[in-house]
Amino acid sequence: MDPLFEYLFLFCVCATAGWCIEVVYRGFRHHKVVNPGFLTGCCLPIYGIGGAILYFLSGLKLRALPNEFLRVAVILLLAVLVMTLIELVGGWIAVQFFHIRLWDYSYEWLNFKGLICPKFSLFWGLICAAFYFLLYLPLHVYVEGVIEYPLLILAIGMYLGVFVVDLVHSLRLLQRVKSYAMHMRTLINLNQLKSNAREHFRNEAGGKRHAPFNFYRMVGRYMTDIHGYREQIQQKWGEKK
Repeated sequence: MDPLFEYLFLFCVCATAGWCIEVVYRGFRHHKVVNPGFLTGCCLPIYGIGGAILYFLSGLKLRALPNEFLRVAVILLLAVLVMTLIELVGGWIAVQFFHIRLWDYSYEWLNFKGLICPKFSLFWGLICAAFYFLLYLPLHVYVEGVIEYPLLILAIGMYLGVFVVDLVHSLRLLQRVKSYAMHMRTLINLNQLKSNAREHFRNEAGGKRHAPFNFYRMVGRYMTDIHGYREQIQQKWGEKK
């Protein structure tokens, strides 16, 4: 039972840390506060899963290898490959099942279907190296002792409970986005959809900024509005005919 709590703790920590990294990165890149991912809360599951796997890889002994340098090189290479694979699978699931692009690397050099590319695999490599050399040993101490703190286990349970509720609501919204994408016979860029929703409500509010992190309410209302506009246009065209 101990390993289960340990990896759940890792998922919570890494999912939240990854969310913070993305907020800072996108803030510098786009010069505005952007809520990354498709959840409302401060959680990116891809980082949570990746962080747990990275923690496992960092603990590998690989005694068959002749020296420490080669062992570290193999661990980091495996980590980069696994993180890139997680990104590929996550992006592919979003495209195939929801007709949504969570990210788009189409304009990056040597990209594969806009889902992965060498540039961001290099970024994953830097994150993996920072995790291995700077975070693994301090984190290892806390992870091994998580079972000794009942309040921490309670906090993990509360975090996962909120995460599940957020996930269910967000998946319901993604189903609406999927229906719209299928109707329009196109893929929806999630970041562009959020930007359009913010601009839509900003215009309605006379230039007042809309909360950047309320993904479910903001995009849900936006989808309702554009659906209503589409029906009005169809009715007008029907009357003209």
